[in-house]
Amino acid sequence: MTRPAPPAPPAPDPNGWPAGAAGQRPRPDSPPPPGQMAVVMAALSIGLLLMRVQLWLLTVALDLYLAGEGPRTWSLALASGAIFLGGLLMLVVLRRRPAGPPVVVAPPEPPLPARLGAAPQPAAGGRRR
Repeated sequence: MTRPAPPAPPAPDPNGWPAGAAGQRPRPDSPPPPGQMAVVMAALSIGLLLMRVQLWLLTVALDLYLAGEGPRTWSLALASGAIFLGGLLMLVVLRRRPAGPPVVVAPPEPPLPARLGAAPQPAAGGRRR
């Protein structure tokens, strides 16, 4: 007795997204499109670097404050606050982007006579010359 052959896997999307219904987001356990992991790792590295710089700025500002140099600490604290606000801005910008590939909407089809090359019919109730 022979077993039927398993169905062939669906062809990948030309944009690199896993196969699926058009306009649907890929499942969470599906692999990311090519190049997506590099972008995520670069963003994570930049975010971690900025957090280190922010922590260093706050540490130096606190050290200067405890040494009695209060007026010099404000510029460092403001720079740290600017880094924090930049991180919040990036979160807002990234949440506004669509999560999947753009959905392509086909234009509506013209009425049948226009597709066949016939002259268009006047609208009902329209005047004829």
